[in-house]
Amino acid sequence: MMLIRTEYAKLKPVRYISHLELMDTFRRAMRRAGLPVAYTQGYNPHIKLSLGQPLAVGMTGKTEYFDLGLVEKIPTKEFKVRLNKFLPDFLKINKAKYVSSDIKSLQAVINTAVYQISLELEGELDQKKTINQFVNLSEIRIVRKRRNKEDRVLDLKPMIYNVEFVKPGVWDFTVSTGSSGNVRPSELIRALAERYKEIKEVPLVNVVRKRLFVRKDKKLYRPFVKRVVRR
Repeated sequence: MMLIRTEYAKLKPVRYISHLELMDTFRRAMRRAGLPVAYTQGYNPHIKLSLGQPLAVGMTGKTEYFDLGLVEKIPTKEFKVRLNKFLPDFLKINKAKYVSSDIKSLQAVINTAVYQISLELEGELDQKKTINQFVNLSEIRIVRKRRNKEDRVLDLKPMIYNVEFVKPGVWDFTVSTGSSGNVRPSELIRALAERYKEIKEVPLVNVVRKRLFVRKDKKLYRPFVKRVVRR
């Protein structure tokens, strides 16, 4: 079996489909495109498809990823064209590359995300000064709401690597994601709103996940690079 690692975009018109619906959409498109996909064994075989960190409903993603098993190698350009032909508008393949079939999964290696948040501001606020104050706080504690579990007090500070001013009301946040430490965009928004009266809470439709990275030794790598995909 061969493994092809694929970068795609999930844009506004499809931002309300869930992670499971997204996987079903990809599977249907793959079958219709006649791709030589690999299947699992057993009574209920399914396409060997593995997506990266789930994107919350309502959010868009510019560079999302999935791994797909193939039983026959086809050119990456052909793979991209054939699959895009059967995907809905605003869900498009950007890039594909063959990787070793025994490397770690995307969810195991991707640990950093860049979220762009369009804020709602009231009154005067020196945004660059506020960003500087925010990133230099000794701790950024929030209460994490958990379904069917007790709420948990969490310090976001060690998991926020950078905050960048893009333009008035639009900031980029580089944060930890995944099982080793996950910062939710809704928690970033709430943390800001709790500390600065000029910043109001906004819905997830105001959030774009711009990038997903593998962070090693404080350096950020795309999931395609040799340092990530080598065995």
